[in-house]
Amino acid sequence: MAMREVRVYDGDFPTHEQILSGDPGAVFPKECWLKEMRPGEFAVLYKDFKTGIARNPAGEYVQSSAICRIFDSLEEAREDSRKVTTDHWTVRCSIYDHDGSQVDAISNNKKVGKFAAATYAGIVLWIVVFTIAGMGLIWIVFKASVFILEPSTSAQKHFPVSNWLEWVGYAASGFFLALIAWLARTGVTSHRRTSRMKRNLNSMLSPEDRRRFAELNALHGSEDPAERERFLKLSDEYREKVRDALKK
Repeated sequence: MAMREVRVYDGDFPTHEQILSGDPGAVFPKECWLKEMRPGEFAVLYKDFKTGIARNPAGEYVQSSAICRIFDSLEEAREDSRKVTTDHWTVRCSIYDHDGSQVDAISNNKKVGKFAAATYAGIVLWIVVFTIAGMGLIWIVFKASVFILEPSTSAQKHFPVSNWLEWVGYAASGFFLALIAWLARTGVTSHRRTSRMKRNLNSMLSPEDRRRFAELNALHGSEDPAERERFLKLSDEYREKVRDALKK
């Protein structure tokens, strides 16, 4: 099998520190693998089947070092891709011709199908849980209202459901009621935690700390390496303060 490996990108990606500090010299590389191909050849690129993040044929996450394999025929590319996906089922192989058009995509359908089934089953389970919880809440509210208001017998007939359409409406109302309640609870909890963190952080910062951290806005994106280094140092200190505030 004739095969060669070439780099996908023409350079390295900027480091986390370069992006964080706004380094003007941080340049993202461009794809260059297509320039390496000749007419009649086929290239295979490797990505995570779920996120689309680049992987290599060994199943490892990569970035700047991403490679593609180039084959003399489509069948050779497919054969090697099937082997890669058998050994590493999380990898999805995309096959391209020399014009850059995708001609095939190969995944480990058996393993990916099991993952998808488990994911959908989990989603369905949570929908059922939310629906039952919401229906129960509606029933409790209704019974409480009857007990408090003591309506007439005719008024009590408004709640019971008697056909499938009413059951569907009842279930849908229960699901959305439970979902709204969960979202409201999540929002309130997040707001409380954020407010508590801000209070803790404000109490921990001295006037001197505030003056030092105020430099972050001015230092970001500086062309001076020394100023970018100071920015990163101050950023680390500030993140440590935030972590301490979250622990309280």
